[in-house]
Amino acid sequence: GSGPSSGHCDKPVFSEFQPATNKYIQSLSEFSMVASSNTTPTSIEVNVSAGQNKYHFSHKELEIKPEANGRLGVFGKLLRPLGHGFVRISVTAHSKPGCEKTDGYLVRIQ
Repeated sequence: GSGPSSGHCDKPVFSEFQPATNKYIQSLSEFSMVASSNTTPTSIEVNVSAGQNKYHFSHKELEIKPEANGRLGVFGKLLRPLGHGFVRISVTAHSKPGCEKTDGYLVRIQ
């Protein structure tokens, strides 16, 4: 790009991650989170990595439901449940092009 970038923009905010961060769970077959109301729904992508296995979900493969307060519920389902080990779930989206946020967390499966 050209010119100085102000660097300020209202990036999406992600919250209410399920399964909860660092919680022990038996297996992982689905996940969800909430994106702030300024999030562009079609920009939402989720990556799930478990060791060598990486799963990418575009907005078309996620279920995105607007909530009453304007926020977006984001839901995803794995074809096969993941068992045992650490799984990293990360989500990326933008409020407008160039104003992107990535957030993620680890889930422990025992």
